[in-house]
Amino acid sequence: MSSTFRGRAAFGAALAALVFAAGCGSDNNNKSATSADTGAKTATQTAASGGDAAAEVAAYSKTAGVKFPQPTEAFDPGTGKVAVISCGNAGINCLQGAKDVQIAAKAMGWTPSQIFDGEFNPAKQAGFVQQAVQQKYDGIVMVSMDAQSIKAAVDAAAAAKIPIACVMCVNPAFKGKVVDVSSGGIAEGKAIGAWIAANAKDGKAKIVSYDDKSFPIVAERRKNMTQELTKLCPGCQVENADFPTSDLAKAGAPTFTGMLASHPTGQLDFVAAPYDPAAIPFAKAAAQQGRSDFKMTGYDASPDYVKLMEKGTGGAAATTAAPFPYASWGAMDQVARIKAGKQAWVSDKLPVALVTKDNASDVAGGFFAPADFDYKAMFSKLWGQG
Repeated sequence: MSSTFRGRAAFGAALAALVFAAGCGSDNNNKSATSADTGAKTATQTAASGGDAAAEVAAYSKTAGVKFPQPTEAFDPGTGKVAVISCGNAGINCLQGAKDVQIAAKAMGWTPSQIFDGEFNPAKQAGFVQQAVQQKYDGIVMVSMDAQSIKAAVDAAAAAKIPIACVMCVNPAFKGKVVDVSSGGIAEGKAIGAWIAANAKDGKAKIVSYDDKSFPIVAERRKNMTQELTKLCPGCQVENADFPTSDLAKAGAPTFTGMLASHPTGQLDFVAAPYDPAAIPFAKAAAQQGRSDFKMTGYDASPDYVKLMEKGTGGAAATTAAPFPYASWGAMDQVARIKAGKQAWVSDKLPVALVTKDNASDVAGGFFAPADFDYKAMFSKLWGQG
């Protein structure tokens, strides 16, 4: 979900207010999505038939027994210092992700920097990367940042042979320079697509789906959601819409309420928000207008949005939680592994959890961290610390 990062200063302020837990622009093209009626199928039948929405929803809703991509080769990480750069400390995912990188670095014997606050500002973020180059850091971990928006700084770090990893990012154009440790927007998009298909009445639905071009992962989520609907819901139609980040600093969710005005009651079944900090004002605005004719989805399991889901406010019904803690430890492993001359492992397709009011209590603070997977012990053992 590459980006211009416009409006990020406003986004940072809005994230602080909203407690942020974690495309195709506004062309309004209608797309048919394909699928099969899932009403009569069982999970067993799904395995034989290639999948149905209800079974996929059950699979994505699991918060235990989930397999994570992980390294298998033990290595000596040695010692070093790592620059830890947050996309913006006003976002709880950005800040907590950076804190987890610091914890992982200390666990392996490295020295982390203070958390450099990127303030959702590419110029600030680039400055911290350049600082890491000038001060000869041994590695850089960025949290939820778009490398394209700070390309010159990233290129300089790569030229200085400083390993770079990025927590919950989508930077495919920087292969060989930046290692993403992320869901890549894939699993959460598919999870939301399956959920919508499973809840579409009679296999038909009209969906308005938002992109925010400031965040490349948002476009990936929407793409994968639409692909899942294409497979599972032939009667579903997806209308693409664009959400400007700057709207988060405005009262009344103007872009969303404008969409509601053009989609009166009876013409809308689902709204797929670009992320929970947008879904929160969307749901509140819908409730204020007395709209109860559609259901809403988000991403990132922001605690405030989960509370709205539990009440059903404004149609709030589903979201996803990403494995930020695991991604932070994985990013630190990747940096040290590359510094030691080892091969990086594939880490850009991490699993997520589909969150509804039925399993919301299993997702603490908006993060997906299965209780049955001790990733800290796993990494510590590979680093010779366990």
